[in-house]
Amino acid sequence: MKDKILLRLLGSIPIILIFLYFIPFLGICLILFRYFICDYKKRNISFFLIMIGFIILLPSGLNGIFKIIKFDSTTMPYFYDIISSELYSINLIKYGKFLLTIGIIFLIISFTFNRLFVKVKNFIYSYIHEQEKRDAEISQKNDLIMKEKQEKAKNTRVVYCPYCGADNILISKNGTCKYCRRQI
Repeated sequence: MKDKILLRLLGSIPIILIFLYFIPFLGICLILFRYFICDYKKRNISFFLIMIGFIILLPSGLNGIFKIIKFDSTTMPYFYDIISSELYSINLIKYGKFLLTIGIIFLIISFTFNRLFVKVKNFIYSYIHEQEKRDAEISQKNDLIMKEKQEKAKNTRVVYCPYCGADNILISKNGTCKYCRRQI
């Protein structure tokens, strides 16, 4: 029980984001780990990474737009403080770009693997369906052959040849002896 809680904690989005900031390799490993432990709906973390990357880069993008339209961003009290801070301009912009890159890469990888798994699953299902169909045809043929043999067995009888005394199995009323070749 405690192991399951620890595994879910390690696969949570905030822990992954923290590890992506401080130790990027371990953060990527945790993303891959999340793909293995979570079900399909919770597995797709790439949208969260892209969205958080855009949110982090939003003030920088707005500042670029403000410069294009020649709007003075220093009149906005907190916006200018965020843009001009060293933490944002150096660390968070790099982190936002990294999140966007990782998000897009994992989106492409997950899309590719999902398509691949769907094709493999369809191939396996069609193969299994084909095998079951073939087995059903074989079973039907075998049933027909067995019914014919049972009908033959009902109509067969052992007849002793009056000439040589050999026992013969006959299906009809008349036949030939296997040994002396005379009509019985």
